[in-house]
Amino acid sequence: MPPEQLPLPTPESADQPITRLPDRIEPMQAADAPAPFDDPDWFFEPWWPGVRALAFAERGRVRLQVSGLADATAAFPEVGELPAQLSEDGVAVDGTLLVLDADGRPDPELLRARLRGADPGVGRAAYVASDLLWSGGEAVVRRTFRVRRDWLEAVLAPGDRITVGHGYVGDGTLVAEALGRLGIDGLSARRLSARHRSGVAADAWLRTPVIAAEPRPRPTLALLLRLPLGEPQA
Repeated sequence: MPPEQLPLPTPESADQPITRLPDRIEPMQAADAPAPFDDPDWFFEPWWPGVRALAFAERGRVRLQVSGLADATAAFPEVGELPAQLSEDGVAVDGTLLVLDADGRPDPELLRARLRGADPGVGRAAYVASDLLWSGGEAVVRRTFRVRRDWLEAVLAPGDRITVGHGYVGDGTLVAEALGRLGIDGLSARRLSARHRSGVAADAWLRTPVIAAEPRPRPTLALLLRLPLGEPQA
């Protein structure tokens, strides 16, 4: 179980750091796999159609680590809401930044505009968290993914812009079929017993291709979070 929530700082200690998160964390990189599969020891979820980002939340402030982007926090100010949804301080999470259009659909053009330095008011940014790396000011990367995932769901309350992505244990082909009907071309597969590894994940984390059944409009984020599905609903 996650440790109890850290106490708020007293006025005497308000200018002293409670926790000390690292400046950067080298992210784990998924290895490629040829096709979706079923296995009770694996966790399956969509390969979210956005940009990889690590979010660090400490003492009410947030900073983002995005490869190739010097000031990701300014480009995606909506993620500043993260501390209000956390039950612990000193938290680092791994996830995906998306930019949604007016209908709530991930829009790659709007995302690229944000990454190029467009006005942060372009589109509506969202963040889907997939893994927990630090919590309570301590690294949890030595824990298994099963523990980290359960812990992530315990400390991060879902919100309109920031949420934990939904996934399923064992049913990789079922999730892939649902993604294919929605036009999503990738499936994430994580071994539940694996620890976090910086760099190439080898057999700890795989990305498998998904063949879309037919071209169709991009799904909304809300629809993706309800996988697996039967026929997509409007």
